[in-house]
Amino acid sequence: MAWTVRLSTEAARHLSRLPRDQQEMIGRAIDRMEVDPFQGDVEPLKGRKWSGRYRKRVGRYRLIFVPVFQERRVEISAILL
Repeated sequence: MAWTVRLSTEAARHLSRLPRDQQEMIGRAIDRMEVDPFQGDVEPLKGRKWSGRYRKRVGRYRLIFVPVFQERRVEISAILL
């Protein structure tokens, strides 16, 4: 069963400001997250502020996301350099 991936307003804004080739690279990574969000270089973030969040490394960028296991949904909250 596939996962649903959603971008927050902030993450969508980050993505729109990147160069086209970087947008395409991140877009492909987001598409792959629909199959398995934990595939690739994914690690849980540490610290109280980041509890429950994960980061996925895509090139030099980091996708910060929260998985909602019951609904098989991934909420991407930020795309950071």
